Parts: sequence; C-alpha cells; structure tokens
Amino acid sequence: MIELSRNITFGQYINNDSALTRMDPRSKLFCVILLIVVTSLVKSFIAFAGLLLLCVLIQGISRISTRYVLRSFRPFLGFLAFIFVLQVLFYAPTGQVTYLWHWGVLSISIEGLLNSVLLMIRVLFLYYLVSLFLFSTSLVDLTDGMEALLSPLQKIGIPTNAFVMVFVIALKFVPIFTDEIQRLIKAQAARGVRFDQGNLLQRARKVAPLLIPLFLSGFQRAEILSTAMEARCYGFHRGWRRSKRRQLTFTRSDLLALSTTTIACLLIFMLSIYLP
Repeated sequence: MIELSRNITFGQYINNDSALTRMDPRSKLFCVILLIVVTSLVKSFIAFAGLLLLCVLIQGISRISTRYVLRSFRPFLGFLAFIFVLQVLFYAPTGQVTYLWHWGVLSISIEGLLNSVLLMIRVLFLYYLVSLFLFSTSLVDLTDGMEALLSPLQKIGIPTNAFVMVFVIALKFVPIFTDEIQRLIKAQAARGVRFDQGNLLQRARKVAPLLIPLFLSGFQRAEILSTAMEARCYGFHRGWRRSKRRQLTFTRSDLLALSTTTIACLLIFMLSIYLP
C-alpha cells in the first residue's frame, strides 16, 4: 500500500517554538526571497557549497530534524529524475561540446551532464528553502506577512488580499488532498486492489479511478469552505478591510537575521562570480 501521508510533508507547519518560528513573517519572507534569487543566479559548485552551509545553519536554528526534511523530498525525487533525463538528452549546446553518445536529436555530452547537475542542485535548493520556510511559518503568519509586503500594490487597485488568500487556501489543500488520496487508496485496498503490483502502466490504471472521487471531494470541501467564509462575513467588496488580532512587529532578532542573510547572500554571489 502506498503510504502518502507519511512521505508528503510539504506545507505542514511545525510549531516547535524555535527562533525561526518566532521571527516576524515579513522578515522570513524577505530572507527566503533573497535566498531564492541568489540560488537562481549562482552557477558554481563552490557557491552552492556556501549556500548549503547557510541552509544547514537555518535548519539548525529551526530545530527541524534532518530525517523529517529528507522525508519531504521523497515524492519529489521521481519527478526530478525525469527532468534530469530530459535535460541531459535534449541539451541544446551553445558552444563546443564533447559528446559521449549521439543519436538524432538525442545526445549525452559532458557539458549537458554538468548543466543538468547544476539545474538539479538549484531545484533541490529551491525546494529545500521553501520547505524550511513553510515548516516554520503558520498559515496565519504567512497570510499576514504576504499581505504586509504586497500592501503597496493596493494603492494602484490590485486586490492583493484576495490573491494572498487564494494562495494560502491552495497551500492548505495540499495536506488535505494527501489525506483524501490516502483514504481512497485504503478503501480500494480493502476491496482487493494492490497498488504495489504490476508495471508502471498497470499501476497508473489502478490510480485513474481515484481521480474523479478526489476532484468531487475537493469541490465539496471548497463549497464548505466558501460557505464558512461567507457566514463569517468574509469578502472583498469596496471599503472592506480585515482586522488583525496580532500586529506584526520587527525585533532585534529580525534585524539580525535580515542583515546576516543579506551579507551571506552577497558573499555567496561574489563567490559565484570570482570562483566559477
């Protein structure tokens, strides 16, 4: 039987009262955006090594176990391997290339392998950073932080509150859908369906009947959620403004985290430029 709920931990908040959990969500958002930008720009293994040290330090501050973090990578590795194979086989060279194998449009080259490895490392770091951020940030803090950072856009008529709420609800539905898939799989297994037997095509055919009940359950949950929000007078009409139970405040630890992250990102970027 496929144990999805044990492996998919993406988006699940861990309230362990760590220093990272207590940080202001605006400072955490700014830091993770800065780290994502640096991760997207660096192109050297030395810079990625420095970025790894910084991420390990952040994980230590968050007090989240390495086993739990690695478990969140499991459902993602198959997709990552598929992208890696496509990237290697369909690599478009821009200069001189050393081919190891070539057949038609398909090829394997040293440059393609290096480029694909760098791409996979970059994607893994992005997933790692986002996972650490979501593990240490509740949905309420995430909503408040995003609304605060995007609030200047409201002056030009962009309904940022609506966009943020849609994003947070979609994120909240990830563990809900995971539990729903697990329930459907157990129901099918009780009827004698074995999801761990057969080739890839046979397993896909066994999973296909689960899609319609899954979508129906999603629509039902969305309708219940919309009814609950309307019953609490939640809306986006003119003049509407959501009140806050807790006001966000910057502390010295937030300023220290912002300054440390900024300096570390600048150093990592300089490493990528001068030590390619």
